[in-house]
Amino acid sequence: MTERAARLTRFSFVAAPVLLIVYGSVRLLAPGSKEPGAAWTTGHLAFLAGVLFFGAACEGLRRMAAASGGPVRRRVALAGTVAGLVGAGAAAAQAVIDLYAGLRAADKPEMQEIFARVQDVPGVMPVVYTVGPFFLYLGMTALLATLRGRDAARSLVLFVLGTAAMASSLDFMPLGGLCYLLAFAPLRRRVSGAPVPPAAPVSVGRAAV
Repeated sequence: MTERAARLTRFSFVAAPVLLIVYGSVRLLAPGSKEPGAAWTTGHLAFLAGVLFFGAACEGLRRMAAASGGPVRRRVALAGTVAGLVGAGAAAAQAVIDLYAGLRAADKPEMQEIFARVQDVPGVMPVVYTVGPFFLYLGMTALLATLRGRDAARSLVLFVLGTAAMASSLDFMPLGGLCYLLAFAPLRRRVSGAPVPPAAPVSVGRAAV
């Protein structure tokens, strides 16, 4: 992992959950957060940025797994990264649609009409709303499972708890974001900007290949 990639990974481990907490707090506490206006726009901009940082975190976790894991772990990490990026893309698309609807509509009924038109397009509901975003959490869980060490095990448990909290109710999104922040905290110390060492040559008889 290059030093630039390491800095982005460390920053993403903080920015992604913090922005999720911001979005959840705005949604839960800010007046007018569920209708067109400043609160809606602010919350969804935070959500969009957070999702993008989750995508960066996926790639950082893959690099961490590749630096210390064997072939099986690397394959699982690669699959987790693909799933995580697919989910992040779906969640980002959802945030863009929500921002568009909020900026275009004059009031909540008109915003609901825009949502209805968009969601009536074949494939939009499963890809963007009901199935697609789930892959972000599935991929992150797989990535965390590839890491070794006691800290990694605690991070995995905290991440699963945060995901379960948000799955039970979106009102628990700030709690879920806090769980994610605690899950990523010990991993920030493990991010290294040192390049991954090349694999040692395999000797066959006296010749190295």
